[in-house]
Amino acid sequence: AMMAASAFFFLSLSQFDKKWRTSVLVSGLITFIAAVHYFYMRDYWATFGESPTFFRYVDWVLTVPLMCLEFYLILKVAGAKQSLLWKMIIYSLIMLVTGYFGEVVDPSNAALWGFASGVAYFLIVYEIWIGEAAKLAKAAGGNTLAAHKI
Repeated sequence: AMMAASAFFFLSLSQFDKKWRTSVLVSGLITFIAAVHYFYMRDYWATFGESPTFFRYVDWVLTVPLMCLEFYLILKVAGAKQSLLWKMIIYSLIMLVTGYFGEVVDPSNAALWGFASGVAYFLIVYEIWIGEAAKLAKAAGGNTLAAHKI
């Protein structure tokens, strides 16, 4: 499904208005990267019979900041500043690094690391649903608001 989504995004790129093409391209990259990592994870599970934690985090370290970029590209049309992009990327990296520490490096303190990861996650959710990103999308309305909601 992820690879099919990538093919759709890449092959239909010319069908989109120029202001949305970079956003669609990033969507294709996200789904392509995820698909490749899912293949690795499937093979790892089949070979070792255990969770492919490393591959999950490699996938997330690449795709989650790209999703933050996606929000920024959609909202750039509405006047979003790069500070929003960097704030979301920093939150996402904090979320992922602290999650990894709690799962792999220091599992005896998993609750503490999970709390830190959760705080960063909810800061991202806040930005998207209530904060600066939500306000920009609502002010822009139309296609920008619809894309933001999707």
